[in-house]
Amino acid sequence: MAVAIACAVAAYAVTVGAEKRRYPGIAASVPAPPASSSTRVDPKWPFVGAYTGPGAKGVERLRDWEAWSGVRTRFALDFAPADSWTLIEGGDWQLAPWADSGRRLIYSVPLFPKAQGNLSECAAGDYDGHWSALARNLVEHRLADTVVRPGWEFNGNWYGWASAGQESAYVACFRHVVDAMRAVYGQHFAFLWNPVLGTEFSAAEPAYPGDGYIDFVGIDVYDTSWVRGTYPVAADTSAERRAAVREAVWSTILDGSRGLRYWMRYAAAHGKRPVIPEWGLSERTDGHGGGDNPYFIERMLAFLADPANRPAFAMYFEAEAPLSGGLNEHRMALDPPVFPLAAARFRRLVASTDSADFGSDADRRQPPRSAGYGRFTRNVALTS
Repeated sequence: MAVAIACAVAAYAVTVGAEKRRYPGIAASVPAPPASSSTRVDPKWPFVGAYTGPGAKGVERLRDWEAWSGVRTRFALDFAPADSWTLIEGGDWQLAPWADSGRRLIYSVPLFPKAQGNLSECAAGDYDGHWSALARNLVEHRLADTVVRPGWEFNGNWYGWASAGQESAYVACFRHVVDAMRAVYGQHFAFLWNPVLGTEFSAAEPAYPGDGYIDFVGIDVYDTSWVRGTYPVAADTSAERRAAVREAVWSTILDGSRGLRYWMRYAAAHGKRPVIPEWGLSERTDGHGGGDNPYFIERMLAFLADPANRPAFAMYFEAEAPLSGGLNEHRMALDPPVFPLAAARFRRLVASTDSADFGSDADRRQPPRSAGYGRFTRNVALTS
């Protein structure tokens, strides 16, 4: 999934749109979790976190998101700005706030600045000095255990480092990032390989850098679909039909070709921990998001809570992203709420210790899947 980055995070990482609602907070119409959840941290959820913005803004808003959700997280997600090599190498404004946040940083790193590089040069080692500088800056900011996420969503077609037709260059580039950063004294980095869900774009497997270069296999999950007969759902659609569509979309996300379970098996086969670097609801102006969908929240949390799937971390994308001619809204913690039913379901479930609250996918009616596999990605237009 293409991501949205706030303020200075531009170019390849898309800027987060101007907020139209007061943040943080949730509308009074959304029931709060049980009172006990404010003092009890459910041990199921410390691996769940959220992206809430860059640098100091992200640190502050992540605390607000925790207060809203009742989830206390050990992790934080951020994105290096892609405007210049200086910014990719890591500025004090971007890194220093996370050093004192008490969280392990997951840091998304562009493979080169906008219009200033390519995979071939990276594969030849031309950028090794920049990766070394990034590693030194992370270590100097007491972020030596950062999970580095280089060139994420590479098998999509929205970033300059798209791997289609140049998989060997992507592999060599990724290896140069890892080798250069591991060579810096004091580092304890982990590295995340993050393809795109589904088969709409190029195959990710030929761009796998090798077990020696990977610590985590990640996949982003959003409630979006382009499969015929799913989204958009007309406003006058019956409740029964709407529920059937949502179940069909989730079934394909979970079990479709190169779906969520496929990538869980892929990670296990390579001896790697699975992770969910981004996940979220989606209200898109083109209608291809599920909107206020408590079923998606329920199924996603059930998947995450299942010990058979338990990822090392799973980060909700609490941000708004621009689309070509519109917006893609993901934020749950807004006042007034965009997703009142889904937000209430999220808060209730993360406050619950009863696994029966989640049910199971086997308990749900699963209509036949479409023969095609939809794009469960955000169709983001890059700024020029």
